[in-house]
Amino acid sequence: MPAPERRGYILEKAAEVFARKGYRTASVSEIVEESGIGRGTFYLYFQSKKDIFGELIEAFFKGFAVQLEENHAFLEEAFQGGNILKTWRDNMMRILQYHKDNPYLTAIVYKEALGSDADFSAKMERLSGIARNNLENEFRMMYERGMLRKVDIAVVTSMVMGSVVNVIMEHLIRQSVRDVGSLVDYIVEYNIRALIPIEGDISRAISSALSESS
Repeated sequence: MPAPERRGYILEKAAEVFARKGYRTASVSEIVEESGIGRGTFYLYFQSKKDIFGELIEAFFKGFAVQLEENHAFLEEAFQGGNILKTWRDNMMRILQYHKDNPYLTAIVYKEALGSDADFSAKMERLSGIARNNLENEFRMMYERGMLRKVDIAVVTSMVMGSVVNVIMEHLIRQSVRDVGSLVDYIVEYNIRALIPIEGDISRAISSALSESS
């Protein structure tokens, strides 16, 4: 197996071990055994357990950061004349699908990385900062267009982000939900009902958001 492929394979197996055993409990020996390699081979590619764990976390962060920025760009484009609510729903779908497509990394990040190490926690804080800033800006743009009732945007942002994280931990990490689309529709519908102006047409807004959803 070529070196780059072997290195990627070890990373995949390490992710499984960390997700199953936990960062503190997992050992290099278990990663070596899971990968079917010699201990010396492991150290050809990684210096330590912390080294390979950090690389897995970084890979998740980079991929998720790209998704967040792409989502923000999609919504900014929708504000120029597209279906804003439908785009918001599709963005939520991409976020949850990213986590579902990366189950081991998701479990590691949400269950293991937070609080396990100052460096890991700092990376999570930076990622959360990107998500928070984007969402606050999006809510402000919605408010300016009369799509959002008068609310404390910072508090609403925290509530929406918190609920999504909880859904990820309770339903995606535990793999209790297979149809991510239906889960997203529930989240979006509840958010619309909570945030639409009192005089707004709730049914029309929900229909617009969920149109042609799969």
